[in-house]
Amino acid sequence: MDSAGAADLPTKAPVLKAPIVVVPSWTGFYIGGGAGFRSSETKVDVTSATDTTLPAGLGTNLFFARDCVQGLPCVTGQRFNGVAGRFSLYGGYNWQIGPRVVVGAEADVGFASQTTTLSGSYYPATPFFNGSTTNSFAVKTGWDASVRGRAGYLVEPWILIYGTAGPSWLHVESTSECSTSLAADGACAPGFPGFAPASITHSTNRLGFTVGGGAEALLWSNWIARAEYRYSNYGTISNTDVRTSVFGTQTVAYDVKVQTHTATFGLAYKFSDPYSAYASAAQPSYFKAPPSVPSWTGFYVGAGVGVRASQTTATLNSATLFLTGGPTIDRLAGCGCFLDDPFDGTAFRVAPYVGFNWQFAPQWVVGIEGDFGFARQKTTLFGNYEPGAAVFGSSGSLNDSYSVKTGWDASLRGRIGYLVTPSFMAYVTGGAAFMSIEETSKCDTALQPLFTAPGFFAAEIGNCTPGLRTPAVITQSTVKPGFTIGGGGEARLWSNWIARAEYRYADFGKVNFTDTRSCAGSATITTPAFGTLTVNCFETDVVTNSLRVRTHTAMFGMAYKFD
Repeated sequence: MDSAGAADLPTKAPVLKAPIVVVPSWTGFYIGGGAGFRSSETKVDVTSATDTTLPAGLGTNLFFARDCVQGLPCVTGQRFNGVAGRFSLYGGYNWQIGPRVVVGAEADVGFASQTTTLSGSYYPATPFFNGSTTNSFAVKTGWDASVRGRAGYLVEPWILIYGTAGPSWLHVESTSECSTSLAADGACAPGFPGFAPASITHSTNRLGFTVGGGAEALLWSNWIARAEYRYSNYGTISNTDVRTSVFGTQTVAYDVKVQTHTATFGLAYKFSDPYSAYASAAQPSYFKAPPSVPSWTGFYVGAGVGVRASQTTATLNSATLFLTGGPTIDRLAGCGCFLDDPFDGTAFRVAPYVGFNWQFAPQWVVGIEGDFGFARQKTTLFGNYEPGAAVFGSSGSLNDSYSVKTGWDASLRGRIGYLVTPSFMAYVTGGAAFMSIEETSKCDTALQPLFTAPGFFAAEIGNCTPGLRTPAVITQSTVKPGFTIGGGGEARLWSNWIARAEYRYADFGKVNFTDTRSCAGSATITTPAFGTLTVNCFETDVVTNSLRVRTHTAMFGMAYKFD
């Protein structure tokens, strides 16, 4: 056959095999550990209080005896919020359904211990306010656990965004400590009424629910990093305390309502084949291929959402009384009083941020960043218009209150990060921080006669009744500088988009406020018991408080990097 004939023969088409696309597999068992914080929002409400040692004309209702049902606005509950560091163990199983969907089941147990104590009364309600340092009520939250379902979506083969929910459990304790001091007129001191026991604790493992979500990143073949937020609600726990004496019985019923916010950063190991293969040329491309070695250098701008838990302690530093034409009196001299009150709380936070990264080595990145957080959290304690209730007599009036509010925050920080993979950076950050802090002291202005029972009369005369001390409401605010330090992880999702999970601790030290109230003269009231009663005021009160403020912030964000 000549060469011309050979050229005319048909040629056999080559057989092209479909390419095999190898992607990470999320299917399999995993076990891990995490660290973070748990913020508790707890409210205690006294629902009833009876005491058979009361005079017959007052019946047995302690609230009635303190004029609460006759027009006096009384305290029936207080906040017992708090923040604790938390360590956890978790384990579960994932099923990857197709290229993008992952479902699973998980259980975890968290180890944390947080106690909030209010001194001055052995229940957080008006009938029990006497300011004694040996009276207190406390709520403690301990371990927690959950069993949850999970459902997630693979933004990239190695990045999972998921939601999670299920039943959860929390160990809760509440303790009433009744004073046994004769000097402090303790209700549990020997004599009258001489109630016992002095200390009563209720402990329970409360069932509730938890819901939340987070992000996970496959760092290496079998290691999974995690950032997660969860909200939990444990409903209402009802307790009843009974104290007895030879003179009668005191019975108090109260409700404890508990919610928690939990932020966790963890690392888990997955037991299974790290990869799964999807074929073929005929299949669509499920994921965009990122650059093989993306550059982290450049400006970026982003926004984040999360929670900010504030740890705030208000301390009464000085209380000076200046008598008109008379001596100056230090109200704290020889007082032996409690001077602190907690004002913890949690707020949701939205924060834009902007910065610049320099990738100065294959695995190292440094940068600078600024952010501004919008949040508002206010905690109010009732029954006294300054912290340190013993000094001001613990009025028990709902019209007396002291509040602390934390508002916006901002920071300017340096960052240094290590590229665990070309597309995932673990980093630490620290720098200057600023926060808006506000205090409000509200003093009772009520002036009215009270009729407690046949033959019993009284009068409510607030310390800031018109004609007495003024102003009734004092609000002061400042922007306090401090420092912040923390860390997190960032993942390159596409060529220019960077997802983030971050935790930061901030300390703003102490900020001092001075509240000054001057007397305006006198107030007069007419009562059936006393006729016309005039109360005179000849003083100026100067009070200095300090607020010690710290915060814990967990944030999830998304930024765009400019080439």
